[in-house]
This record gives sequence, structure tokens and C-alpha cells, in this order.
Amino acid sequence: MRIVKNHQTPTHIALRVLNLREAEHFYSTLFKLEVAWREAETSAGWCSLPPSKTWDDTEAAGIELGLVMMYRDHFALALERAEMVQPFGTLSHIGILVTPEHLAWLRDHAPAVGCTLVHSGELTVVFDDPYGVRWEPTVIPYTDPVQFSSGVRLGKWLAV
Repeated sequence: MRIVKNHQTPTHIALRVLNLREAEHFYSTLFKLEVAWREAETSAGWCSLPPSKTWDDTEAAGIELGLVMMYRDHFALALERAEMVQPFGTLSHIGILVTPEHLAWLRDHAPAVGCTLVHSGELTVVFDDPYGVRWEPTVIPYTDPVQFSSGVRLGKWLAV
């Protein structure tokens, strides 16, 4: 997936997940992400897993990873292991800027990997993933957020 670079692209998005290994597999499949690094918190602080080592190696060594950073192009996703994740937490949705080709790809691919399609428009797709995160990929750059108000777009203004 290619995220279009502009001055408003986020540095990363961080999600709390119950099963870090499963979430890594899911998100790498959904967004075609590569693992940048995996880490575990130790008595000496956070330590990275050597790139040549795998999940099986950490489990065999009795190490419980707590953080995975994944990326592709200008999009980075951090996954943090959590003991509990509250349903309907503070996150509403994550909007990301994508190319038209990748929007079309996500429209088909997201449901194929277990996401629930909420909206499928010409310029935006909205889907909920199995971890309770709502994603809103769009081809519309948010360079002028004012233009996206219902008042400007549809003439719907509050009577005040």
C-alpha cells in the first residue's frame, strides 16, 4: 500500500492489542507492512529483538514481546501488547491518505481478511477490523479541512 506523502502525514499510529503476534500478522497482511522492529521491556529497559530472530525464538527463550513497529512507504503502525483493551475506547477512526489504486485494492482486500465494510464510496472506504479499529482510507488530501464540513459541502448549517 502506498500512502501519499504530504505535510500532514502522521508519524505513526499506535494501537493497543491483546495478542501482539496475531495482530502483527493481521496488519502486515491487511496493509502489506514490513516489521521494522520488535521489542520487549526488560529490567534494563526496552530491548530490540535481533532482526534474524523470530516469534518462535522469543517464545522458546521465554521472552514476551511488548511492542512491534511496522511500516510501508510513509505509513508506520505501532502495536502495543495490552492486558486489556476497552471496547469503544477513545479512538474513533484512523483516516489515511492512499492512492486510487490502493483504495480499490483495500475495498476488496479488507473484507477478504476479516474486516467489516461500513462504507464503500468512490473516494473513501470505511471498514472495521477484527481488533475494533475503524479505518478510513481516502484519496482526498486534507490540505484544507474546512472544505469537509457539512456546511460547506452540503449547505447544512446549525440554526443558531
